[in-house]
Amino acid sequence: MHGWRIGKLFGISIEIHFTWLIILGLILWMVTGNILPTEVPDASPSELWGIGLITTLMFFGSLVLHELAHSVVANRLGADVSRITLFVFGGVSQMSREPDKPRTEFAIAIVGPLTSVVLGGLFYGLFYWLRAADAPRLWWAASQWVGYINLLLAAFNMLPAFPLDGGRVLRAALWAIWRSLDRATRVASGFGRAFGYTMIVFGFLVALFGGPVSGLWLVALGWLLSSAAAASYQRLQLQQALGSVYVHDLMSSPVATIPADANLDAAAHDYFMAARFTGFGVEDDGTIVGMVRMEDLQRVPREQWQFTTVRGVMSELDPERMTINSDDEAVEALMQMAQNDLGRLLVTDRAGNVIGIISHSDIVRLIKLRSGLGI
Repeated sequence: MHGWRIGKLFGISIEIHFTWLIILGLILWMVTGNILPTEVPDASPSELWGIGLITTLMFFGSLVLHELAHSVVANRLGADVSRITLFVFGGVSQMSREPDKPRTEFAIAIVGPLTSVVLGGLFYGLFYWLRAADAPRLWWAASQWVGYINLLLAAFNMLPAFPLDGGRVLRAALWAIWRSLDRATRVASGFGRAFGYTMIVFGFLVALFGGPVSGLWLVALGWLLSSAAAASYQRLQLQQALGSVYVHDLMSSPVATIPADANLDAAAHDYFMAARFTGFGVEDDGTIVGMVRMEDLQRVPREQWQFTTVRGVMSELDPERMTINSDDEAVEALMQMAQNDLGRLLVTDRAGNVIGIISHSDIVRLIKLRSGLGI
């Protein structure tokens, strides 16, 4: 999951996904329309919106610090986190590989909730100080809420439901006992899926009996948790099947391209049939501007091929969906293809230049070979 980069701390990029704007608006509306007016009913709209915006940003700052704590510890212990992405359901640290031992897993997992507890204590301390100093009630009400929400975040994350932090702590304990990461992940992700399904059922009941917004939010959280738990176990299985194989190990370079202004008849005969590839990069003035697949040509009637250009049927280049860094693990490429329903990805170097292409069949072929040979 990629987003817009807004900064960098400790060598880790901080990004926001476009879905983050949804939760930003919802939290701002909740704080300004419900939380603060309840505490300070005589506050003016401008005061409510001003303090509400600051409160919302403090909340998201807390999320960043929570994820940053995970990332800094992960990097020090060799798990390699290069970016944090904030999205509609919170934040996620993008780890390039699983921890190598239970102690590492435990340390990375526990530091996030501990950070939230510390932040909760600091904001509650600020609340008591502001109240004792006879500061405006709106200020200390905002501090109290941010302190409360940090403690709530810590408590929620410590639920033993993988991939929440508590679920990772559970996995670390089971891993240490059983000496099997696969078995520990299977059981911990099972807890995660069960908890997610429970939240979905409870959310439907809440929505049915008078709380539609809260109920639907619980349903969405439950669905996300159960899906993430299943995806995490699937990712581990794929990682074990692929081993330490990186995108640059499997990519084809240079990228086979078709001129954007070529008609489909020429594309079919001079490129698809000649090279026997099912997908190409699309080039315009020396720059790759998109990708075209055999299926894109099939959607156009044959009698129109002479009059339709590749540019007219290609998928325009979307770096977030269609590219992957050459130093990422092959399993990341496979997961990204599945998430975006793509058969191939363009490969970029650290500067963002396209240097190759990797396909779903490239990765699946390696998995079959390793499985067949038992290596």
